[in-house]
Amino acid sequence: MARPAAVWINVFFRFFAALAYFFLGYYIGFWSEFQLGILLDMPTTFWLGILFMLYGIFRIWRAFLYVSETKDPDYGNYED
Repeated sequence: MARPAAVWINVFFRFFAALAYFFLGYYIGFWSEFQLGILLDMPTTFWLGILFMLYGIFRIWRAFLYVSETKDPDYGNYED
């Protein structure tokens, strides 16, 4: 069964948001000059960047799961 266009649009926006989180984390963790202090001998911005990057990877995984759930032949059919 072919997936509707709405599913592909949804997946595109999910993937775009995931990449945005990942690259925002990369910028915050490794390029930002802003100082928030030190935590465990590393700048806090490094830890925040890693957190954003992990959240981006999590969102990519969730987008993949969303696509794999739409393979079900009963997707979109509801019983009363």
